[in-house]
Amino acid sequence: MMETDESKFESMRRENRLTCHLPAVVEGRDKDGLKRDTAAQCVSISRRGACVITPLEVTVGEKLTLALPSVNAERKEMMVVAWIREFEGQRHVGLGPIDEDTFVIFSDAAVTGGAAGEASAAG
Repeated sequence: MMETDESKFESMRRENRLTCHLPAVVEGRDKDGLKRDTAAQCVSISRRGACVITPLEVTVGEKLTLALPSVNAERKEMMVVAWIREFEGQRHVGLGPIDEDTFVIFSDAAVTGGAAGEASAAG
């Protein structure tokens, strides 16, 4: 059986991912420092990050803000672009925490369908 790119990454992940289909908003800055935001779709989430489909042109290492309005309309997470892949004509962007010891606040709520709690913290 041939190993796929995705299966290679599965063995490297520190946290389990949950596939989801949540509307998202990604905010960043353009090269002139102007705020830019766009509608996106969160397609997987874990306690250490998320994968979003977005038309936004981003670079690895760039800091972005991710919001999941259907999970918590007021919560936003500052995250960093870990990887970018084009897949089936769409830009998939892997987002991770700014700080390696920080968990994504709304991930538990997103995966359980509940409201985001205060339970997430550095671990």
